[in-house]
Amino acid sequence: MEKVKYLIIGNGIAGLSAAKEIRNNDNQGSITMISSEAYHTYYRVRLTEYLSKDFREEELLVNKDSWYEEKNIKVLLNKIVEKIDIDNSKIRLDDGVEIGYEKLLLATGSRPFIPPIAGKFKQGVLALRTLRDLRYIRNYFDKCKNITVIGGGLLGLEAAWSLKRLGKNISIVEFAPYLLPRQLDEELSNKLKEKLEEEGFKIYLSSAAEEILGKDRANGILLNNGKELKTDGILFSVGIRPNVDLIRDTKIEFNKGIIVDKNLRTNIENIYAAGDVVEIDGSVIGLWTSANEQGKVAGANMSGKLLEYTEAKLFTSLLLGDIKLFSVGEIREFDRFFEYKDESKDIHHKLFTTRGKLTGGILFGDTRDMGKLKRSVTEKIDINSYLEDNIQFK
Repeated sequence: MEKVKYLIIGNGIAGLSAAKEIRNNDNQGSITMISSEAYHTYYRVRLTEYLSKDFREEELLVNKDSWYEEKNIKVLLNKIVEKIDIDNSKIRLDDGVEIGYEKLLLATGSRPFIPPIAGKFKQGVLALRTLRDLRYIRNYFDKCKNITVIGGGLLGLEAAWSLKRLGKNISIVEFAPYLLPRQLDEELSNKLKEKLEEEGFKIYLSSAAEEILGKDRANGILLNNGKELKTDGILFSVGIRPNVDLIRDTKIEFNKGIIVDKNLRTNIENIYAAGDVVEIDGSVIGLWTSANEQGKVAGANMSGKLLEYTEAKLFTSLLLGDIKLFSVGEIREFDRFFEYKDESKDIHHKLFTTRGKLTGGILFGDTRDMGKLKRSVTEKIDINSYLEDNIQFK
């Protein structure tokens, strides 16, 4: 049986950044990464963009093959881990091979969530999570004229925009009463909706799919308000679920995701977890930037350092053609807000404060100040000192 010092299951950004950090701290210890996919780590966040582009897989890779050789990191692709034997610190692959480890990182990621809707298993009901999904979806949607994206969050809107560029008729179905409710207030969300409608999107708010219509292939959607949409392709973008199947029969504690402490250690001393698969303080974050940071922290702790993971202020930027927006911090709970509008340039900015401190902000139309706004919200600076430099706010 092969034995390694550091074993990483999963090669998303969390697994990769952990491997990188381990190698920075320990240039001798053996590192093996195992992935069920056929590719080295790639930019998952760019998959929606490539819905409308021709591409080669290499364009999406974070590092070339040579990088892994230089760092002496062994990667096993197209392999599925069937079992973790915690008591004997080893795993078994689907081909029967066993690998022992000193330290193990679980970075198994997540899968797209498709709600339990009648007809969800029909042909043409799709979700995008992997490069393989991307190839299949591109192929299937080639033959479609009317496509519906279910979910008006960030990834849903980016996917809808990409598909529109292929000349398709696109509908967006969103359960919330307005788009991006976590990132925008209602006024700016309505502005976004108007802009998207001007681009030709059909948008259905406060709506949910109740049934996928059609015999074997999807050809329509029945909404919860009784409305029927004609569609020959459906893309779900309504969130993720952590991949915890591998640890269900082990002593590793999990709820929605694998439960970890501030050092990203599980309840088993030599096993860590990072990325979309983890649950921290009761919530699953599921963001690329968070997974990247968690991988670094887990890798550091596995290789002898002691670091704590603290969640950075969440921020969002969206760029769809000429539509630009940036949102950071808390935009729903505040005691005062300040705004700046320039309708001739289609600019509308808002700042949100709590007890005189800047705690959130939205830039709509001109996002050049996003770095400064993000820093100021993260540091919770005094609103008056921010306004001194930004006198255009009322």
